[in-house]
Amino acid sequence: MFRRMLVLLDAGLVGWRVVPWVRRLLVPVPGDVRLLVVLPPGRTVTAGSRTLIYADQGEDAARDAVGVALAVVAAQLRDDGLAVSSEVRFGEPASVALDAAQAWGAEAIALVDVPAHGARRWLTRSVADEIVQKSPLPVLVARASGQRAA
Repeated sequence: MFRRMLVLLDAGLVGWRVVPWVRRLLVPVPGDVRLLVVLPPGRTVTAGSRTLIYADQGEDAARDAVGVALAVVAAQLRDDGLAVSSEVRFGEPASVALDAAQAWGAEAIALVDVPAHGARRWLTRSVADEIVQKSPLPVLVARASGQRAA
């Protein structure tokens, strides 16, 4: 049975589908959860020679916006008796998640697979595929389509 699980969430609502599965696995233990959202790095916005937003300002605003949603999920998990921490990082989701899982000492990773559609499906790998292939830890993958977790 797992006691420490890193839960990779997206900034949208799709990734939150994995949380009930994590709850079912960790509440009986009781476990420790780290909620992680990985966002694209911020960009400096300029108009001509004038800087409107610096990259770090954009990242701070994005971190604050996602932090509100993370606080709600964390509170629900704490109400179930789980120890919860959360963080927002910036970079490539698969590598950031794997690094965070190793640094934190996670025993498993949970995430939602958001499949690409059309030609993009054949040209790119999903974050879930990359994590499953590279992770030395067990990975719980829930489907975005509403199917049961795999």
